Amino acid sequence: MFKKIIVAIAALAFVAPLYSQEKGKESEVKKPAGNVVTWQEIVLEDFETTPYTNKNVSFRVSSDQDASIQIRDNLPATSSSKKYLGLKVKTRGNDSFVIKPAKDIVIDKFCKSISFWVYGGKTHGEVSFILQDTEKNNHRLVVVPVINFVGWKQFTVPLTGKVAQEKDFLNQKKIMKILNIQYRTVGNREIQKPATWEYVYFDDITATVREPRAGKQDDQW
Repeated sequence: MFKKIIVAIAALAFVAPLYSQEKGKESEVKKPAGNVVTWQEIVLEDFETTPYTNKNVSFRVSSDQDASIQIRDNLPATSSSKKYLGLKVKTRGNDSFVIKPAKDIVIDKFCKSISFWVYGGKTHGEVSFILQDTEKNNHRLVVVPVINFVGWKQFTVPLTGKVAQEKDFLNQKKIMKILNIQYRTVGNREIQKPATWEYVYFDDITATVREPRAGKQDDQW
């Protein structure tokens, strides 16, 4: 009996350190990393409630050109979307149509990329947008070089170091803005051909962002 008790105590003494090591490993795994960067996708414009009229589209007026925009609800890009923006243009080619947002499209966080849903059909133009950075410099960023596809597609435009953003070591709040969306038709106006109608559709504009890293100096004074 005494021998059995000694064996049992010895077994416990052997198992206890192993159990403690396992518990220690478990806490190590669950310990959160201090330098993890958390990115999130935010909606900049979903066209659900913002009113757009023909006053929001501009172009060089001639006898060959025309354009109109309209909020539509037939077959949006995603299951969560109910409305989207349609652009209809009349062109012989080499024309530019500019959509001015009906509300300010503002980015107030550090941004990695901006995404657009675009619908292609009988359309062969280029989609781009003008982004104003935190230093008030404007950048024309191309979303789709040529719309040569049919249906909805999402395109993501990464922001490079050329786009000035909020400095990580400052606490001053600065913003970026999407000033307009552009559709440029391809072709040569010098070649005589009849003007035709083209249709382009836009749905959710989103951005992948993170909070700026807090600096040591508080510049709010």
